[in-house]
Amino acid sequence: MQRVRQGVDRKHGMTGMMRRIASRRFASLYRMFRTRISSLLQKMSAQLADLFQRAVTDERLPGDLRGGAHRDLIKRGTVTFVMRAPFKPFVSLVGDFNHWDTRSHPMQTDGQGTWWITIPDPGRTRYGFYVVVDEDSHVWVGDPYAREVFWGQKTPWAVLPGPEAPFSWSDQAWRTPALRDLIIYELCVRDFAGAWHGGYPQYGSFERLTRQLPYIVGLGVNCIELMPINAFPGESSWGYNPVFYHAVANTYGGPNDFKRFVDACHRAGIAVVLDVAFNHAWGQHPYYQIYPPMYGPKGEWLTDWNPFFHHTPPSINMWGGVDWDHFNPETTRYFQDIVRFWLEEYHIDGFRFDWVGGVDYDSNNPMRPDFNPYHGIAAICWAARQAKPDSILIGEFWQLEGTSPEKTAARLVHETEMDAVWNGYFHHTLDDVLNCRWEWEKRDIFRTIGGYRDLGFSTATQVVNYSCSHDEVRPEHEIKFHSGRYIPQPPGMTLQDVALARAKLGLVAVFAAPGVPMIYAGQEYGDDSPRTIDFAPLQWSKLTRPKHRRHLEMTKRLIRARRQHAALRSDHIRFFDNHFSTEQVVRFCRWDDAGDYAVCALNFSPEPRTVELPVPRDGFWRDVVGNRRHVAQDGRIVMELGPYDAALFV
Repeated sequence: MQRVRQGVDRKHGMTGMMRRIASRRFASLYRMFRTRISSLLQKMSAQLADLFQRAVTDERLPGDLRGGAHRDLIKRGTVTFVMRAPFKPFVSLVGDFNHWDTRSHPMQTDGQGTWWITIPDPGRTRYGFYVVVDEDSHVWVGDPYAREVFWGQKTPWAVLPGPEAPFSWSDQAWRTPALRDLIIYELCVRDFAGAWHGGYPQYGSFERLTRQLPYIVGLGVNCIELMPINAFPGESSWGYNPVFYHAVANTYGGPNDFKRFVDACHRAGIAVVLDVAFNHAWGQHPYYQIYPPMYGPKGEWLTDWNPFFHHTPPSINMWGGVDWDHFNPETTRYFQDIVRFWLEEYHIDGFRFDWVGGVDYDSNNPMRPDFNPYHGIAAICWAARQAKPDSILIGEFWQLEGTSPEKTAARLVHETEMDAVWNGYFHHTLDDVLNCRWEWEKRDIFRTIGGYRDLGFSTATQVVNYSCSHDEVRPEHEIKFHSGRYIPQPPGMTLQDVALARAKLGLVAVFAAPGVPMIYAGQEYGDDSPRTIDFAPLQWSKLTRPKHRRHLEMTKRLIRARRQHAALRSDHIRFFDNHFSTEQVVRFCRWDDAGDYAVCALNFSPEPRTVELPVPRDGFWRDVVGNRRHVAQDGRIVMELGPYDAALFV
């Protein structure tokens, strides 16, 4: 056996004795190498510790600032730059004013994670921060609180505006409408105010959107919900890939352009609500660059040390973003600052919070059935309410897999400062009915239209009803190009007629049901463009066609009726029958405590139906949908509804 072993060693050019000597030498060299590496690491750590200790000061900033550039904070003619970077040993200010020199403006720290420096006012300039991440890496980042952004080839930099006079607001008399009175109009600035010119895209801007306000005013809506406008990479996006939350997207214009838009809206009697994506950010966010994923020896994520993120690489998030950890106090404070900033600086009226289930995900207690009042969405809503007591706070909630089923949309409203939620149940059921999906006749349309209490809500204002939003295919498109093959086509009606008629049924349900009504831009005239996140200007040319003009005028009448008749804004509803599965007709009435009354009938059948509608008085009643008058006799209106037709009498 010994000979065999030596033979094997000789085959590889090494005797057994040589192998043993080499093994001992390797062990000795390894111990020496390990000692030197350990000494080097200790030396590096000592150097970083020395850097940190030299930066620590007993001074404190006035106020509890966490970021941004602040003029005249310490002394007139100066700017104080602030950066929040817990656990980091060194931060310096860089910019055009110092030729991006990482050593010329080292920042001081309170030792608790806040870094700052005050310098003579450099005027308008690009700036950022140089941050030592650890012994092996450093990064150059923009300001997480930047109000303007310059997108460089490698790094997006913050922009310090030049000294300028404060914006002159004219909305001092403006009051945000009560939730019960809201009629919401959702739009994407890029698409609503954009157009194709010579085959090239001209993306919408705040300036062009302001010029289009007369059209929106003419509709009668009193609240515009803007899809996200926070600064994102690139020129074209829906905005659900945010990077800089304090800045408006460059493609839409500058801060004053947005202020002029909000000011014009308020003068016109329209509230402005911002859709915000707080669940995740894109990987270019400065905090993610400073706190990148860190892995243990077995490849596991080290999550405890990161003060901002759940610590997953961008590929993990289903949308391509990185998830914020809203149960870390650092993240909580950051987003509280964000909502306060937009309410105070831009005079907006509130927020629509995208995917609240993700925002409120607690990785340490995912099965928690309630909403933690000190973290997550509750803390964000609290900060918004403190900044503006009458702010409009609307959430999109659907349960996240692996969380408690007891954590519901209704509890979100009851346990936090959230006013209302998007009524997904209303939309999904109505969408199945409009598109005649499998066994649509068996859907509980009555609970859909009037069952907000069955869903756990206490008042109708706690739900926002819609038949279409940016998240869904427009019913006109779905019916015209997909589901129309399954929908009976009555004699004399084209497929386009059917699509418009059934879309009309959805709109009438939205405005006649208890809850806050919302429409998606283009619904008012029957836009049938496909759903895409790419640039898709509205089909304004359809307004030249009689059918779409009639659809638009009908929508205006529905909006006007909603604003003029308190019965349609009340919590009260009563259905007159329960034969939807056979007759495909829904009849119900609405009333308020002061005596206002409205009655509605929806015919989802391809056949005409004779309907009887009880009313509290005889005489003339006006049908908002058909713009016609009917006479009530013996306490009832009797009329024939055509295929896919509706009536709303007030």
